[in-house]
Amino acid sequence: MEPGAKKPSKEAKGTEPASRSRLGEFLVEQELITAQVLQEALQEQRQSGRRIGEILLDRGHVTEAQLIPFLTNRLKLPYTDVSTLVLRSDQLNLIPETLARKYTVLPVRLDGKRLDVVMADPMDHEAIRDLSFVTGCQVSPTLGSRSQIQDAIQRFYSRHLEGAGRLMAKGVGQTTAPVLTPRSQEASVLDADAEDAPVVQLMNLIMRKAIQLGASDIHIEPGVPEGTVRFRLDGLLSDQLKVPVALHPALVSRMKILGRLDIAERRLPQDGSVRVKLEGREVDLRISTIPLQHGEKAVLRVLDATSKSLELEDIGLNPNDLKEVHGLITRHKGMVVVTGPTGSGKTTTLYGILNRIKSRTTNIVTVEDPVEYHYPGLNQMQVNADIDLTFAKGLRSILRQDPDMVLVGEIRDAETAEIACRAALTGHLVFTTLHTNDAPSTITRLLDIGVPRYLVASVVIGIIAQRLVRVVCRDCKAPAQPDTGVATALGLSAVSLAGGQYAVGKGCARCQETGYKGRTGVFETLVLDARIRDLILRGATEEDIRIAAQESGMRILVEDGLEKAKAGITTIEELGRILEVSEYAAANCPGCGRHLNSEYRFCPYCRAVLRRICTGCGRPLLSGWLACAHCGQEHQ
Repeated sequence: MEPGAKKPSKEAKGTEPASRSRLGEFLVEQELITAQVLQEALQEQRQSGRRIGEILLDRGHVTEAQLIPFLTNRLKLPYTDVSTLVLRSDQLNLIPETLARKYTVLPVRLDGKRLDVVMADPMDHEAIRDLSFVTGCQVSPTLGSRSQIQDAIQRFYSRHLEGAGRLMAKGVGQTTAPVLTPRSQEASVLDADAEDAPVVQLMNLIMRKAIQLGASDIHIEPGVPEGTVRFRLDGLLSDQLKVPVALHPALVSRMKILGRLDIAERRLPQDGSVRVKLEGREVDLRISTIPLQHGEKAVLRVLDATSKSLELEDIGLNPNDLKEVHGLITRHKGMVVVTGPTGSGKTTTLYGILNRIKSRTTNIVTVEDPVEYHYPGLNQMQVNADIDLTFAKGLRSILRQDPDMVLVGEIRDAETAEIACRAALTGHLVFTTLHTNDAPSTITRLLDIGVPRYLVASVVIGIIAQRLVRVVCRDCKAPAQPDTGVATALGLSAVSLAGGQYAVGKGCARCQETGYKGRTGVFETLVLDARIRDLILRGATEEDIRIAAQESGMRILVEDGLEKAKAGITTIEELGRILEVSEYAAANCPGCGRHLNSEYRFCPYCRAVLRRICTGCGRPLLSGWLACAHCGQEHQ
């Protein structure tokens, strides 16, 4: 029996020392141990990090029967007498024997999607997470005796079902096999015999769980003594399952078979794709493998169009930005650039735009690499480097297809950029993407690629910069105060932080104890007016363009994010994670928070001092200097 928590939640962490102290005090008060015994146990605890109850049990000072009353009262969990349990085979099938032994746990009853279990350590959140993953149920733990549970595992589980084979054969339970759609009929390896193979069932379990949780990527990583399956949930990776090292090659081979890759080639990277039907919907999987020191790593990109909303109103645009975007997409010519780092939601925004403007009277053609979402009403072309079908060549061909609107997946070189600009100049509405930090820097990027300044000023009508932030989980949402340290790093003043209804997620089963569930966009929409075009033609800096855009009403990324944090949608910490905090700290006024030219010494809006200048030599003074390091002039 475990008298404490291995990996307590945020709330548990704060109470664990007190719990241990109360446990020792309780045992001393009950005259079960002496104060001297407690002090010796506490000293060993400080050296080993083990739990106080575990130490006392191992030393023989107390018994489980003596500890259980305290633990049931402290943990507020019911106690299950395992010695009276009678478990059927269908109950045992709910939890693989390997997990039962690993976590000292037994299934008790299944009530709908809730699985009641008895555990030696009911505060082991890692165990509960793994059990939830394997069973597909919400796990409800009760407290039990470690020795009784271990005896019951030995008594109930059949010896020939021990080991990793049971993890695959039984752990997947009633998983539904993926059905290949016509696009992938050639990968007919999913025959009846293959479906019964344990590794196939395990792969099906992993894919099904990824779809259920809304994972964008599945990482299957080698390791010693066991590999790891990780999901990318809301932009961050999280461990989901451990795979014995002996089973890892079979799992990777299964993925290769799905993607029509060479299962014998383990020295070179490979890429493939397949479309399957899982959980009642079609899903595209893009498969990539690379050789590593301890084996091959495989990554599946999950492209599930049905899980994403393609309505512009649902992606996080504030009312003003939404109005600006509507104005841009109703024009008949020009270029709209959506920019941001990889994984910032640019494709979703573009498809939301195309979904809004598509009709039976327009011809919309796209050239993409890859075609992530197959969408009715669009003519979609995929780049193929193997046959020299590049973005530039594809775009040239598209322009001979009488298009009204053109989507270029990404501008990667000068040739593609120039063709796209010429298309926008000659009566087409062109949408494309770039990788830049914000809207004004997109102009600099186009110039760096080689697009003439006059062409940028003429054809670009709007730029949408964006990031994705995690949304506070609605089930465990609670009021909170913003992190002032992160806010300061973002250049946000106390005045700008005032008046918000900030929130934080405490962590629950729905959000996997992260406090966040789902993502939304943070946007910066720059509409090029006559003033901005004139600045571009005159060679103005990014900061000049940014300031002019702000004066025309543009809300920068950090401002849009702040409004979402104030509304309790996300957190200041999330903004600090997805934005370059040093950029904003250097360019924002510490007094009013406005974005300013880095050359300014004083804020023209609130008169705040932005930087100290030596009156002797005119060079900048660093914080804390009492004298100039360059000329020796004293300063207060």
